[in-house]
Amino acid sequence: MQRWISGKIDNTNIFPTDPAGVSFAHNTGGPSVNSSNYASGGLDTPGSNTPIPAGPTNLTTSLSHLAGTGDWVGKSSGFPPDFFEVCQTIFRQMFRVYAHLYWGHFIEPFYHLNLEKSMNSCFSHFVLTAMEIDMLKPSELEPMQPLIDLWAANGTLPKTSKAYASANIKAGERLLALAGAN
Repeated sequence: MQRWISGKIDNTNIFPTDPAGVSFAHNTGGPSVNSSNYASGGLDTPGSNTPIPAGPTNLTTSLSHLAGTGDWVGKSSGFPPDFFEVCQTIFRQMFRVYAHLYWGHFIEPFYHLNLEKSMNSCFSHFVLTAMEIDMLKPSELEPMQPLIDLWAANGTLPKTSKAYASANIKAGERLLALAGAN
């Protein structure tokens, strides 16, 4: 899986890295910033009270909305039209690796080596990020739903997050009660 994901990320047709491309900007270190430096637009020029008009993609449009329009995530920076779908697939595959680690290897080696807190931290941040940027749908969380429900009930997931909104709080509270952690 790591080689497959690395192959996608290293593919310059999917993730352009040409410094002469649209998204590249020299940092002169000075306070004035030209709007062309921001491919996404929508940012205020430092030292100015006038906002820069948003470009083809902006900071307030959701990624899932952009993925379904003539503008796509990364269009102005040279990313391909299927960029969003490629990223979703990468996140799905990473989620499946986490699910495998939890279901097949949590006790040995993670728990026995006192690594469960690190694993939980990495996975909770992964889920929060993936949900927040629309890389995973709530239905795709099903294999790990009990853990997500538990984290929502015990306060690990912020109440304002999309991951919390996809959780079954009652189920999480029941798991807490069964563990005697009320």
